[in-house]
Amino acid sequence: MTIRFAGIEEPGRYYTFQSRLPPGEFFEIRPRFFPHNSKPIVDDESGMCIGYSVLQAPGLWRIYDIDGIAVRLEEAPLETPLIDPTDLALLAFGAFRLFRAGRALLETSAKTAITVKLSQATVSFLRSRLKVGLSVRNLKMTESAAKHMYNPGRYVPLQLQEKAIRYGRRMSDPKKRPGLFRYETEMYRLVENKQAKGIYHYKKYTLEVLVREKDWTITHFQYF
Repeated sequence: MTIRFAGIEEPGRYYTFQSRLPPGEFFEIRPRFFPHNSKPIVDDESGMCIGYSVLQAPGLWRIYDIDGIAVRLEEAPLETPLIDPTDLALLAFGAFRLFRAGRALLETSAKTAITVKLSQATVSFLRSRLKVGLSVRNLKMTESAAKHMYNPGRYVPLQLQEKAIRYGRRMSDPKKRPGLFRYETEMYRLVENKQAKGIYHYKKYTLEVLVREKDWTITHFQYF
């Protein structure tokens, strides 16, 4: 599909988005120093990895933020196997997942999940680490770009677009328009195998974000 770039003067607005990904799938930009034997901590509302956990002993995890920095130890007693949609669940394949209310949990491998309630302080802390640097709250989008966020095949969490801008490779706009810059970084997406339902694997992509820097407005994004 060919995407037309938005006009350079198209106004930017502030938006909030929720994940449009199918159940069980999420995005991840891996840190430079990836914690050994780590499992992702996934925020289902945004559809992205917000940190990592490494099992230290039964019921004890070392928690890392999204940049791979160890932030705390967490001891989590097992709860009943009934899943509260707002709980952070430890799935059978070892990944913590924060489910949003209303998501069909049983469509994923959460059928065999046990729940482990990590402290709300840990969850809040991991989310707060996403706001270090250029805050997502300061990023705008043109209406043209925002429309793509409602398409499951185009959606990328705004927090990951911010990380691409903060840490990605910066270059001039390919069409040489003044004030626009392209940022590029590697990104992963956990996807379900279409031939084997319930089986998931990672796919690697390049995330591209085009930004009007005078007011930090995203005018275009895509991954390929």
